[in-house]
Amino acid sequence: NGPSEFYWQGLDGSRLFCHWMPASYAAFYGAPGNLPEFKKFVDQRVQRLAPHAVTMHLLAPSGADLTPVDTNLLAMIGEYNRSQDEIELRIATPLECFRLVKESGVFPTITADLNPVFQGCYSARIDIKQWNRKLENMLVDCEKFASVAARMGSASQEERLWEAWRGVLFNQFHDIICGSHVDAVFENTMDRFKQSHVIAGNALAASLKTITAEIDTTGPGVPVVVFNSLSWERTDIVECPVAFTSPDTFECALVDSAGNWVPSDLRDVERYPNGSIKRARVFFIARGVPSFGYEVYHIVSAAESPAATDLSTSHPLPGLLRFELDQGWMENSFFRLEFDLWTGLITRIFDKVNQWEVLPEGMKCGNMVFKEQDFGNFWTYNGPCKGDEFYPMTGRYPLPDINAPKADFAHTYLGDAWVTQGNAVSEVVISHPFGSGHFSSRVRLYAGMPRIDIQTSLINNDERVRYRAAVPTSIQAGTITYEIPFGALERPEGELPAQNWIDYSDGEHGLTLLNQGLPGNNVVDGVMMLSLLKCTALKEGYAEVGGFKLSTPTEQGYEKGIKHTFDYALVPHAGSWREGQACRRGAEFNSPLIAYKPFRTSGRLPARHSFIKLDGDGVILSAVKPAPDGLIIRLYESQGQPAPDVVLETAWPILTAMATNLIEQDGAALPVAAGSRRISLALKPFEIVTIRLQLS
Repeated sequence: NGPSEFYWQGLDGSRLFCHWMPASYAAFYGAPGNLPEFKKFVDQRVQRLAPHAVTMHLLAPSGADLTPVDTNLLAMIGEYNRSQDEIELRIATPLECFRLVKESGVFPTITADLNPVFQGCYSARIDIKQWNRKLENMLVDCEKFASVAARMGSASQEERLWEAWRGVLFNQFHDIICGSHVDAVFENTMDRFKQSHVIAGNALAASLKTITAEIDTTGPGVPVVVFNSLSWERTDIVECPVAFTSPDTFECALVDSAGNWVPSDLRDVERYPNGSIKRARVFFIARGVPSFGYEVYHIVSAAESPAATDLSTSHPLPGLLRFELDQGWMENSFFRLEFDLWTGLITRIFDKVNQWEVLPEGMKCGNMVFKEQDFGNFWTYNGPCKGDEFYPMTGRYPLPDINAPKADFAHTYLGDAWVTQGNAVSEVVISHPFGSGHFSSRVRLYAGMPRIDIQTSLINNDERVRYRAAVPTSIQAGTITYEIPFGALERPEGELPAQNWIDYSDGEHGLTLLNQGLPGNNVVDGVMMLSLLKCTALKEGYAEVGGFKLSTPTEQGYEKGIKHTFDYALVPHAGSWREGQACRRGAEFNSPLIAYKPFRTSGRLPARHSFIKLDGDGVILSAVKPAPDGLIIRLYESQGQPAPDVVLETAWPILTAMATNLIEQDGAALPVAAGSRRISLALKPFEIVTIRLQLS
């Protein structure tokens, strides 16, 4: 009901001139071909558009989606203009229209959140959302390391990366990314994602090969270089395959670049006939990997380690202990988790550092997964699409009652949880039927890491249902904060899209829920919820119109018989989302440490090194790309607070620095001391900054 033209002001204070289409994006579509009816048609559109217009210029889009040009429209406009003098119809581009509009009025500034519409799209054809997020992060990492490799003389990866980006960006067309399309489009979309994934993987491998050739990886055992693409020193889990060609290694362990033993576990071990290790997967905790840099680790025979070394003592991570047949627990230095081993439910999450119980009394049931009937289509929940662009959806979608006739909870189907206890990671895993389908879940806890990782897998065999995961909290009347691109925003109860995380806190305690490509997030009555999977299709009776041919089968959206896997995590913390460092935790969860096994070399670079450092807690390195004489760097302030004393340091001497706009044009010079590798910056809350560096 607001103005059709306005300035929208972002979190950082920047403004965009915007137009809202009060009569939809097809206001002038379907114009009649004779003058009397055409006049009535124009009058109706003017009556609809004029009350919202700030100026005398009205924008009436002609066409709908991919409709052909109306060949009669030009002639009808000429007849109409000659028939009266009150209104003039013009065919113009949006740019021409907005130039006239901006010259003719004074416009309000709006700062409101522009969500939501079409909430059903958050979890429809969920594979697309997961692949999109995975490849966005992967390609950003590829660009970062390709930029470093280019500094070392590597051939440009620009064409290869652009080819990968092209497929991802094509898939972000609105009718593709939201999943509201026919099966053939979905199949082509997934093919493009997979092709981009192969290209990105090859590009990343080429860059890391160039970089590791310059690193000193000498030492005993098998070298593994762990790369960190983020702009802060971090500790995280690493998974790496390992193989031994000689049948003489019966146990192995890991040491870091300083020769310290690190907690590690072997999984999926295949052995030679004499019992020695042939191949396996090794899990280990890489501690303090430098910001946008790397550290070299070595996988060595355990016989080479001091006999008295006890990793479980050095880095305590008690595994499962059973209270009795149906209950168990695991804990690290941050959290204690307790489980119902029949159902896999988390019955207790205790934050040992901040001394609070995350789950409330009376709802000791973390990671509840449930299924609800959902008679909506790809666009909406529990109903057909009825032009929701005019009526934003505000449904709260609370946790259903466990006895509700249209809801089914996974934990009412019993299984038998099993536990793997390790030095680096311990986990509780359960698998069992779920109605006509199947459910499995894995909860992991790591040595010395304040994050609880959850992986849930589902096989659905029903039509018109939706699956969600829920974690009740003991927080009452808390603040709900969503990560959005380059910022964070408080929102009310109800399902809305989040980037990497949503946080619920009361200022004293909080819980951050991280996700990998699962945008549908919600908090209602203190329960945090995540939409996992919506199972619907395009069939008659559900208002599917606008060009869809109902004679063409489009039923893959029911997701029948397909195994879907969802990754999310919990981070209990003290204070608000800022104190909980939600932005960092979300980025870490979506950009894992990268393990690369190089040939052993005695390169010029040390075994532990940072290419770019940022001294500023809330400032995040968003992108790095090559420039002809240096690098383009983008960073932003992520906590909504001034950052007056940010120091950016590179591994190379900086000759000049220029702050540019987002498309790397114009800009102002930044002071750089002769021979310095540092520049100083001041960022406003949520400000995005692009810098062009000329490097020596």
